[in-house]
Amino acid sequence: MPATSPTHATTPEVAISTLLADSTPPPESAPDCRLLRVALQDGIDVLVWQGELRQPVSMNLRDDWGRVHFCCALQGRSRFSIDTGVRETEHVLSAGTGCISYTPDCSGRAMHAGRIESVTVSIRPDLVRELAPDLDTALQRKLDSARCCAPCRCDAEMRATAQALSHALQDRHRCAQGRSGRPSLWLLGQSLALASLVIEAHGEPAQHAWPLPAADRQKLLRARDLLLADLSRAPTIAALAKETGLSVLKLKRGFRQLFDHSVYGLFQHERMHEARRRLACADMPVMTVAADMGYANASHFTAAFQKQFGVNPSAFKHRR
Repeated sequence: MPATSPTHATTPEVAISTLLADSTPPPESAPDCRLLRVALQDGIDVLVWQGELRQPVSMNLRDDWGRVHFCCALQGRSRFSIDTGVRETEHVLSAGTGCISYTPDCSGRAMHAGRIESVTVSIRPDLVRELAPDLDTALQRKLDSARCCAPCRCDAEMRATAQALSHALQDRHRCAQGRSGRPSLWLLGQSLALASLVIEAHGEPAQHAWPLPAADRQKLLRARDLLLADLSRAPTIAALAKETGLSVLKLKRGFRQLFDHSVYGLFQHERMHEARRRLACADMPVMTVAADMGYANASHFTAAFQKQFGVNPSAFKHRR
């Protein structure tokens, strides 16, 4: 890893367990950052690392926690170097990417700069084996090496899940003794969902390995237009495939490659953004917007809106 610039703040080595016990990073290392943590059950924690750094900060860390970490970066860019005892490897975690890491007893350095926000679900290795017995062979080999740092792409569903968790932990932090806001069962469910999405993203084939033919690209663009023509009702994937002349498999893979979403993930993303636009720009009741977006049940609309943006639609209207 390149030598740290003299302008960077650097700290002595800190054990991860020490950071977790303090719940905040040492003031001299990251004065404008905070680490939020909720222990969901024995062996499963969710953490939010966020802040805005006036200058780059380099922290020397030692992993004495021994957890498998499933991370989604929402803002900023961080660099990590890991000393495996044989060589030092460097990794970059930028906004819009995820990572699975497992580096027990390793030392390394993490450098953060600017505005940062990431959500990490940390699970004890034996629980990972219990919760995800069907891990693909390649990922299992990396975990077995105990020197795993496997990046992956972050799609809209993963990002929305991470954002909802980040907002929930911030709400807990603001409430006295953390007894208000989302219940622990919700946090556990969303945390396991995030870990599952990171695993799923790791298992996806490298998208750059199959460049899209021009004809398929045009068919996918037409499929997108058909999909989004009526945001109150999504066509079936089979109907889109038939209309555009693509197989269902090509349609699904093509959407992830070209639009970075699943078919219905893109539909839901655009539907929620249109709902937010209407709530922000027009004096429309939440029930009217929900009905226009195809929701017969307002509570289902509220849940979908909150998952996408981390705030319920009524509160969003009051904030604008």
